[in-house]
Amino acid sequence: AEAAQNMVLHSITRSHEENLERYEIWRTNPFSESADELRDRVKGISAKPFLETQPTLDALHCDIGNATEFYKIFQDEIGEVYQKVSPSREERRSWRAALDKQLRKKMKLKPVMRMNGNYARRLMTLEAVEAVCELVPTEERREALRELMRLYLQMKPVWRATCPAKECPDQLCRYSFNSQRFADLLSTTFKYRYNGKITNYLHKTLAHVPEIIERDGSIGAWASEGNESANKLFRRFRKMNARQSKAFELEDVLK
Repeated sequence: AEAAQNMVLHSITRSHEENLERYEIWRTNPFSESADELRDRVKGISAKPFLETQPTLDALHCDIGNATEFYKIFQDEIGEVYQKVSPSREERRSWRAALDKQLRKKMKLKPVMRMNGNYARRLMTLEAVEAVCELVPTEERREALRELMRLYLQMKPVWRATCPAKECPDQLCRYSFNSQRFADLLSTTFKYRYNGKITNYLHKTLAHVPEIIERDGSIGAWASEGNESANKLFRRFRKMNARQSKAFELEDVLK
C-alpha cells in the first residue's frame, strides 16, 4: 500500500527530467543515507516491492516439466543433433515417431499429446533409458544418457519424500554433488541443447531444492497429486450428483 501510494502521489505527477534527477540521487546516494531514508527522499523511484516471493517448487509439476525435457533430449539423441546444425521439421517428426514407437513396444507407453504425471513417472526410469538407447547410434552417447538418468534418479527422492531428512538422508547429503555433476553433463555433453540456457524446472531442480527443504522441511509433502485427483472426483460429482446447471452444480456438491 505504501509503495502504491508513493507511485500515485509522486511518480505519475513528476516530469521525466525530475524522475531522472531523482534516479541519479538513488544511484549515487550523495548524502550517504540509509536505504529507508534514501527511499523516502526519492519517493517511488525505487519503492518497496508489492509482493515478496520465495523460491518454491511443486513436486508433481517438477516431474512433468523435467520429463518433457528428457523426452526432447531422447529425440535429439536418436537424431544425433549434436552433429547437425539445424535439422528440418520432417527429421524431427521422424525421430519423435521412432521414439514413440519404441516406448510403446518396450514400455507399453502410448503417446500423449501433453505430458502427464503417470507418463512422466514411467518415462523417468532406467528401463525407459535402456529402451531409448537401442535407437541411439553410439555407445558414448548411450552411456551419457544412462548417467544423466542415474543422477536424476539419485536426486528425485529428495523432492518427492515427505520428510527427506529421515527418508533419504544419503541422497539429501549428496544432492549438491549430484546436481553439480548433472549440470556439468548438460553444459558439456549436451551443450548443443543447453549452451547457456536451461528450462525453469531443471533450474529449480538443480539450484533450489536444498534451500527450499532447509526452509520448509519438505517439497513432496505439498505435492499437488491430491489436488489433481480431487479434480477428477469433482467432475464426477458435478455430472452424477448435482443439478445440471452452472448456477447449482457446485452448490449441490459442496453443501
